[in-house]
This record gives sequence, structure tokens and C-alpha cells, in this order.
Amino acid sequence: AERESEGSCWKYREELEAAVEAVSEGLVERQEEARLVVLAMLSMEHILLLGVPGTGKSILGRRLSKLCNGAFFQRLLTKFSTPEELFGPLSLKSLEEDEYRRCTAGFLPTASIAFLDEIFKANSAILNTLLTILNERRFDNAGGQEVCPIRCVVGASNELPESDELVALFDRFLIRKEVLPVSDEGVIN
Repeated sequence: AERESEGSCWKYREELEAAVEAVSEGLVERQEEARLVVLAMLSMEHILLLGVPGTGKSILGRRLSKLCNGAFFQRLLTKFSTPEELFGPLSLKSLEEDEYRRCTAGFLPTASIAFLDEIFKANSAILNTLLTILNERRFDNAGGQEVCPIRCVVGASNELPESDELVALFDRFLIRKEVLPVSDEGVIN
């Protein structure tokens, strides 16, 4: 009986291993990163992947979205990115009625999994709203708050934030991993 109770905590071990395999399949030296993105999704936390371009950061996010069959949202942020690109366009019909409402379907506020590349390039017009979505999973729209179904945001960057105003954004990512280029040995094998 003791052995049964011991093994019961591993009831979903095969499913977890299959999830990690689905995320890492065909990728070289990305098993640890795959485990971490699956962990982030299961724990409903956000993960930050730091590394040079071409290390497989975005494919990890895309594959993660397939695991939960949820809506996936992906954007490359620049200092010129606008709130409309992440949160949806303003509803013209609502504006006619003096209401400031965004059409969020298909954008970050309605996604289950998101991949935000170059996340530290987000400008101040995006930053506060993004912080609320990441921390509280809520989106202010038309004077009210909408619940966001986001399970996990995979943030990626080529560098750590340099500005003090980005420290709060960095802190929203409890899981952080440096993604190194594939080793010479990995390429050969």
C-alpha cells in the first residue's frame, strides 16, 4: 500500500513526459527549455527565454500552444509597437457611442498562450497594460475589467533590460532561462 501511495503523485508522469517530448521534438539541445515552458504552463506562470536569435525560442512558444488547444498570440515588439497590435483595435461602433472599447478577439487579452518576442522593447504605451495582464490576468476595457484566459506568456529577448522602468516587467517572469546556441557536438550528432 505504501508503494501505491508513493507512486500516486506520479499519476500523470507519462502525460508530462509526452508534453515535454511534443514541445522538444526535433529540436537539438532544447529538452531543458521544453520542460520549463511546460512547467510554466502547468503552474500558470510566465517564462522568459534569453538568448541570441536562432536558438529556438519562438518555436517553443508555438508548440506549447498546441498542447493546451488554446488561442495562441505572437508578436515581435519594437519601440514603435502600438497598443492596437497587442490588445486589438478600437471599436468604431463603440466610439460612436462615446465608449472607448477595444475589439480584443484574436489578440493578447483573449489568448491562452502567448509568445512576445523582444519583450523589453515594449514602450510605455504598452507597458502598464501588459503588466496588468501578466500579473492580474485582467484587461481594462470600456471602463470595466475583462478576465484574460492567459495560462502562460513566453517572453523572449536577446538581452536583459537596461532601463529601470522595465524591472517590473522582468519581475513578472518567475521562470527565466538563458537559451544558448546549439553546441558543436549537438550539431554533429
